[in-house]
Amino acid sequence: MHRKSPRSGKRSAAPALAKAVCTESQALEQAQVLISKAWEATTARQAASLARQALEICSDCVDAYTVLAESEARSAEEACQWYEQAVDVGRRHLGETLFAQQAGHLGRLPETRPYMRARQGLADCLWALGRREESLAHGEALLELNPDDDQGIRQSLLSRYLAVGNEAGAERLLHRYAHDSSAAFLWSRVLLDLRREDQAAAKDDLRAAMQGNPHVADLFSGKRTPPARLPERFTPGDRHEAALYFTGFAEAWLASSDAMEWLMEQLTMRVSRQRSPQAR
Repeated sequence: MHRKSPRSGKRSAAPALAKAVCTESQALEQAQVLISKAWEATTARQAASLARQALEICSDCVDAYTVLAESEARSAEEACQWYEQAVDVGRRHLGETLFAQQAGHLGRLPETRPYMRARQGLADCLWALGRREESLAHGEALLELNPDDDQGIRQSLLSRYLAVGNEAGAERLLHRYAHDSSAAFLWSRVLLDLRREDQAAAKDDLRAAMQGNPHVADLFSGKRTPPARLPERFTPGDRHEAALYFTGFAEAWLASSDAMEWLMEQLTMRVSRQRSPQAR
């Protein structure tokens, strides 16, 4: 008697599924090609057009929503909606299993970068809208997902902790990233010392901050004014970094009038010593 082969009958769905996954992956790659062009577009209109074309190819293209938030949104509220959509799409596309298995290492995976970018944009947008607790929560979550922090989340989170008076949160960041010698961390240590009324530590940390980036002092003292347009890049210790610090942390310093007064006195004394005959 002829027996049917075990392989006969119903066909396996595996080949069809593999083909679908391959097609989806290819669509996302094609969409990302358009997004690369959108990042380099010379006008917001051109960038938005490329992003919409990318979404027509692949609705899971997270960066497309981010581009629309940055190029097409007419208000912070609208931008926030685009970012929220990007974050939702990104998390669904990556899958909860990946978040569970790669907790603390998510930033090392190239496929997670669009999601991380979108969530950073959402945190910034929420802060601009005054939804501060939500913004802080997203910043904290990003650091948990990517402790190496190649996005620079810790600097913006530090400024926001200090702006809302969360010294404990600021202290945790300074301790966690003790190796950070950026202007953001060096100068913020001075502010935190003063809020704790530790002027001795503040003097020591001010010396370190002046060594790390003395250009910040010129902005605080009024010797220089911040640029009308913030720089996109900087080198540690240069004027661009100083401008970014001054703009990003001004609210935190202004919230501490005594700290500002102390800093102005210290900077004035430094100038006086430099001009005195003994200093020459």
